[in-house]
Amino acid sequence: MKKYQIEVPESAIKKLDLENVDYSMRLDHNSILVRPTKIADAIPQIYFWWYSVLALVSAICFFIFMFNRHLRIVPLSGYYSIASASIILSAVCGTLLFAITFIVQKVSKRGPSRSFSWRSLPPLIVACGMIIGFITLALYWLFGQLFKGLQFDLYTSTVIVFISVAVVDYLMINLAMTISPGVVTNLMTIMIVGGVGFSMLTNSNKNWWKHNFSFLGTNQNNTHLSFNITLMFSGLLLMILVDYLFVNLNHKYQGWRVNTLRALMTALGACVGCVGLFPNNPRFHILHDRIAMWIVYIMLILIIAVRWLLPEVTNAFLKVSYTIGAVIAVDYLVFKAFTYLSLTAFELIAFILSFAWVLLLLQYVENLVQNNVQIFPVKIHVVEDGEDSD
Repeated sequence: MKKYQIEVPESAIKKLDLENVDYSMRLDHNSILVRPTKIADAIPQIYFWWYSVLALVSAICFFIFMFNRHLRIVPLSGYYSIASASIILSAVCGTLLFAITFIVQKVSKRGPSRSFSWRSLPPLIVACGMIIGFITLALYWLFGQLFKGLQFDLYTSTVIVFISVAVVDYLMINLAMTISPGVVTNLMTIMIVGGVGFSMLTNSNKNWWKHNFSFLGTNQNNTHLSFNITLMFSGLLLMILVDYLFVNLNHKYQGWRVNTLRALMTALGACVGCVGLFPNNPRFHILHDRIAMWIVYIMLILIIAVRWLLPEVTNAFLKVSYTIGAVIAVDYLVFKAFTYLSLTAFELIAFILSFAWVLLLLQYVENLVQNNVQIFPVKIHVVEDGEDSD
């Protein structure tokens, strides 16, 4: 049986610690993947005390607070309840641990967080806190509907709070240690869908859809703050993602085209954030409408000019882009010329299609960044009989 040997250049040896770590080879389609033999070497190690200490402190604070209020039986949902305590404590502890882990990873230059700029940290912290709030609120609301009137004794309630906070703390530490452009995209998606959906479901005016989509951000909506904050920090997350992707993309693709695409994407994120910063109240009505129209103009420019601005653009992506652009144009004509659609329906359709296209564009740029890796030439040759293969 023939044996083969792979020669790795010295430049790669200097980049990687190949001499002190055992590596194994795995075949993946037509590719050879070399990775550490121990799977644990490639997985972030999160120790129990990292996420349990704050969870334990939170549980103790919960116990003392309820004990001083003479609440020996604690309801699952309500004002003074397991749900309210878990939501608040999970959001505070989770975001704090995310920030600490992110900073430690960046200062020590370990993990993917070192590739993100310091200015990306505050919006990421706020986004994590809001997402924790949305998810835990939705889960406890569901549990409250399934188990109406459910109550626990104080000791059992304390254990539940500890488990809830510990799980969130673990997830936030893991998030900070594995953060990537794809993760930030998912955060932005969850934030937008969760924030807008929460505003729709909890709106005090059930006929909001008879006005317009921007009604969710006005003072007439009791949850307007969550809607506007969602837009503001979604715009910031988009700007963070664009900043990270294009800094790395410029290592290979340079010139005015890439810089123009970056400027347009950054302007789009800024406009999305400003729509939340200046809601459709009488005071900001004109400014709000103008910013909303700027979003439309930027989207049209992006869809039309992506053929020339996006490096290595494929025909498949162009077809999808022009199809989405055509549907948005038809949506506008049906609304404006034929008045078949209501303003809310037109805005929702345009928003969903535009958001989907932006996600596709970000995914395309992310793939370009991932493919822009340093390549080392290797040689595979047959080991002759008697030749040392070590």
